[in-house]
Amino acid sequence: MGHHNRFMPLTPDADEHGTDQHSTDPGSQGIGTQPGTAASSDEASTEPDTGEAEGSANCDAVEAAQAATDNGEGEADGEPFPPRGVLALRALRWGGVLAIFASTAAIYLLWPEGARLAWDPRTPVGSVGTTFYLIILAVVAIFGWLLSPRQSRHPGRWLGISAALTLIGGLMATAITASKWWYDYRVTGFFQPTLSIIPCIPASIAIALLANSSLHYIQNYVPRNPSIKCNLTYWGRLHQPATSSQASEEKKNRKTAPLSISTKQRGTYLCIAILPTLLFAGFVTVPTLHRPESHTTANPGSIETPSMPTSLNSDAAWSAEFVNIMDIVGGAGGPIVLSADGITSLNPSDGTTRWSYRHPGAHYLADDIRDKKGRLVVSPDRKYVAARMETSAILDYPDDGILSRTLVLDALTGDIILEATNSGGTLQMTDSTLLDGNTAYSLHSKSKLWTLSSHDGDDSKTTPTYWGSAGHHTFILSVSYDEYSGDHYVPHATLTVARDTDPSVTSEVTEVVVDPVYSRHYIPIIDGWIARYNAESMNSNGGASAEAISLDSAAHESAPHTAIPLGVTSGLNSYASIASGCIVTYPPSDVTSSDDFEASINKEGAARVSSIFDPSTQEVSDPAHHSGIAGARIGFTSKVHEGTHMAAITIQPGDGSPETTIPLAPNTTYLPPSSYVDGLKYNPHEMFTEEHPPSDRIVVNTPGATVVALNVTDRTDDASYLDPKPTQGSTFRIFGVTGK
Repeated sequence: MGHHNRFMPLTPDADEHGTDQHSTDPGSQGIGTQPGTAASSDEASTEPDTGEAEGSANCDAVEAAQAATDNGEGEADGEPFPPRGVLALRALRWGGVLAIFASTAAIYLLWPEGARLAWDPRTPVGSVGTTFYLIILAVVAIFGWLLSPRQSRHPGRWLGISAALTLIGGLMATAITASKWWYDYRVTGFFQPTLSIIPCIPASIAIALLANSSLHYIQNYVPRNPSIKCNLTYWGRLHQPATSSQASEEKKNRKTAPLSISTKQRGTYLCIAILPTLLFAGFVTVPTLHRPESHTTANPGSIETPSMPTSLNSDAAWSAEFVNIMDIVGGAGGPIVLSADGITSLNPSDGTTRWSYRHPGAHYLADDIRDKKGRLVVSPDRKYVAARMETSAILDYPDDGILSRTLVLDALTGDIILEATNSGGTLQMTDSTLLDGNTAYSLHSKSKLWTLSSHDGDDSKTTPTYWGSAGHHTFILSVSYDEYSGDHYVPHATLTVARDTDPSVTSEVTEVVVDPVYSRHYIPIIDGWIARYNAESMNSNGGASAEAISLDSAAHESAPHTAIPLGVTSGLNSYASIASGCIVTYPPSDVTSSDDFEASINKEGAARVSSIFDPSTQEVSDPAHHSGIAGARIGFTSKVHEGTHMAAITIQPGDGSPETTIPLAPNTTYLPPSSYVDGLKYNPHEMFTEEHPPSDRIVVNTPGATVVALNVTDRTDDASYLDPKPTQGSTFRIFGVTGK
């Protein structure tokens, strides 16, 4: 019989009439009443039917089955029952099934609420293609499973076909789902456990089907009798083989005892059964435990907390280079830079690194998820800085929600204060609380405080959308806009706000001054202050009078508050406000639309700054009496230094103070110096709105230093100061200008 012999029970002794002859040697006892010599399944169809006795006694050895060996196997003529490896295969089959249920349960428990699986079309197999291929592979695997119990003269051939189809379907489905998980990691830098569990399901199915096919192959060489459960492919417990005496009894008395297995073997088979689940759990857990980020912190005792510069030195004190700068903000200790490398805090006096947070491959998000530029949020007191990172490029939520992780750092030391997961929405901070989506967290106790419900606020059925620094103790739950008042263009907003300790008590702040150019009328909140129109003056021509007021005071009119008059204005210069750390307003205008307003301030020599309110001093000035960058003219000028013609970044304070000059030496920028000094758009001018920033630079006033960043590798005359495509690898050189 060749290699099949070890699976074949030996032929019992029988007389020529087929009568059972019992030996006195249990070890040589026959296994049935089948006449003639034993035959493989290749010859089974030619054997005569010997009746009921064959049905039971042919299954196994008679006397040998009465005494199980130490390893739980009965023997007949040296042949074990069940054949060697069968119990291990049965355990492995159950292990595959257990892994299927365990993986499914884990996905159900870990799946983010509201998330859906959206196969990214940018992956090797697109959205439609992925679903199609997985369906085809499932059909292939099912077809292989249907072939596994087939009886044939060549069972090995059918085993090979069944195993091949199962492997093709299972392994390819595993590879496709695993590639999605790997793509997600490469895009975001985060291992998403939910996505890593999905490949475990087709792998578990393949294990169960392969073990099942192997059992069917072995069963070809063991006669079947379902009444005593000697069919190796049964999912239930195997029973001991029937003796010849049992075979001669009535059918109802032929039920045998379950197969006895030693404790040692039982433990072995249990380990085999749980092995797939353990392997898959390790596959999922190990990458998750690996945190690719690197993190350095600073000693708070060695860090001073400088004030905001109110004037500028004539040259830069230091310079540094970063790749793909996305945002620069001012923390309590100085400038904080968000770049492709991560988050870096700089010493404002010399530009050295104080602390850093690095997460290779991380995708930092902004308030508009379609915007590729990341954005940092600083608390009003500048003690904390927060960033949001995308954690899955495949899992998303309705209304463009993204599965993300919010990280809050101590702005002075770089210590991680809080980590939270969310599905997008707002990112706001007060002095003591983080609002992440609909959930608020304490920055002191690091605990969850409350979650907005459909009953909190007028517009809380949807997640708040305002992104940025909020009031010292007040969150913004919703924003509504109104562009017209009377016959002229006076855009303003109404804020629905609530205290950070109790979101159920809300109030409205009306006539809030917004940016008339920015497409969404952006409202920057500067150190907890906003600008608000005087309601009685909004119907007058040429703008309306405004006042600066603390958001906390405006939200709670019963509390004492101070309103600082800002004069007549047509809106808020949001870019100049964010860059300077002051509330900066536009001059009055009599235009009737946003387009007309933009055209009016784009004219050569047009004024873009009217009033400048400094929250740190609570004083109001105009550009002619302000020595900082709020009212300064910033651009490029041509300089001759030691006989060499070069371009220079020039900052000209509005009060006539000496200008700041930052030379750009030849061969330090991709574009020649003439590209920066030719054309009116590069000439020094007052800062414009954020939607139309200076084309190749970013200027930010931070505690201790004013920072100017320039894309020195830009290849076009219409350069962008924030490169939205990190893959381009643009190099930014930043200059630190300290105060006088």
